[in-house]
Amino acid sequence: MGMNSMQKLQRFLLAAFSDAKVTLDEPLMADGVWSMNVFLPDYHLAIAWQTGKGFGVVSNDEHGYGEGAHEVFDDFDQALPRIVKLLSYRLTSVPPRQVRLREVREELGLSQEELGKRLGKRQASVSRTESRSDFHVSTLQDFAKAFGARLVVKMVFPDATERELKLDGELKLEEVT
Repeated sequence: MGMNSMQKLQRFLLAAFSDAKVTLDEPLMADGVWSMNVFLPDYHLAIAWQTGKGFGVVSNDEHGYGEGAHEVFDDFDQALPRIVKLLSYRLTSVPPRQVRLREVREELGLSQEELGKRLGKRQASVSRTESRSDFHVSTLQDFAKAFGARLVVKMVFPDATERELKLDGELKLEEVT
């Protein structure tokens, strides 16, 4: 049997970074998460990989167990250049930026009035919704649709496995707080 993506990455990193200590931990179950730690003087990079899920990368020592990856890549070819850059320059990985509804609307160049038209609501209603701190999932779905996007709600477990929640059909979520 050939090498998987993590084994290929380990082989590459050991050849490219001769001063690195690279540890690779196999999952207990065949479809589990592989984890790798790359140690250079005064630098640590953690990499997780799972078949069908891709690579997760973290290089921040303040990152806590179970917090999820800062940077995520679909496959080896996407992950490798970033991993090499992080290691070569001993860079800090960048956590995903959280945004508010207002920021998404502004990034898309929409006014509250235009978004209101798409939602069938008044501008004042859009303003009130943007200032809220909790939402019904249906409200977020409406905004996502108005933005031309799809809403995805998922749970991320301490072992980095993810479960996307089904929002239509037999399962309904009433509220996200």
